[in-house]
Amino acid sequence: MKLAEAIARFLDSLGQKESAHPKHRPAIDDEALMQLTEYFSRDLPLADITPSMLRDFLGRWYAEKACAPNRNYSEFKPDELPETAPTVRAESDQSSQARRLFDSLGEFFIWADQQMGTDLVGSLSPVLSELRKTLPRALEITNALSAWLRERGGAFSFPEFLTSFEEGGSSQYDIDVPGSIGAIDGYFRILRVEGSLVEAEELISEERVWPIVFPSEAAALLSDGYIIHLELVRKVEGWQIAGCGFTYPPGTEI
Repeated sequence: MKLAEAIARFLDSLGQKESAHPKHRPAIDDEALMQLTEYFSRDLPLADITPSMLRDFLGRWYAEKACAPNRNYSEFKPDELPETAPTVRAESDQSSQARRLFDSLGEFFIWADQQMGTDLVGSLSPVLSELRKTLPRALEITNALSAWLRERGGAFSFPEFLTSFEEGGSSQYDIDVPGSIGAIDGYFRILRVEGSLVEAEELISEERVWPIVFPSEAAALLSDGYIIHLELVRKVEGWQIAGCGFTYPPGTEI
């Protein structure tokens, strides 16, 4: 059975159940479930969904989609900033949306196994259980960093970034000392958290960076393995966060 057809039949069965027994219909978020067809092909055989595919859907695609309205605006020049920055959604609202998605997926996979004789629950439940714990935390970290950067003016509180952008931009900039790296833009895996000081590994170069100074509200949410897209500027007291992208749960392939 193809994905779009399976979802349509599942939702139809719920509608019939609700008509006969209104109190017995599971609390399914229809819109959240339809997001599967935004990521996967509508014609994908449902049985072909693998744990790695589901992990990428939830840990990368959904993590970006859920926080897209909350992105900081460090990539824009000052005269390109919108008049009103987007409002960060309440943590409880965003977390509840993620929980409804996990609940909906769980019910959908149970129904599919009953209809098709597959074992989607057996193969996909470990990923669902893991990300049910780690994905909401990733969304909270993105929100905390984005809100903090908006309050302090983003990357444009660092004059060296403006100069670099005007010259065409780069992933690494020499700022103070000839031959030294003054800034890094990359995806960083968290390795160690000591208060507000964090050690992380840049995924491409595998370079370990220490100490990165995080705002306390974001540092309190961190733990090993989370991946964050960061723009870092080296200062005397440590690496400062000049910009951020999304945060991803541990184990996400970037």
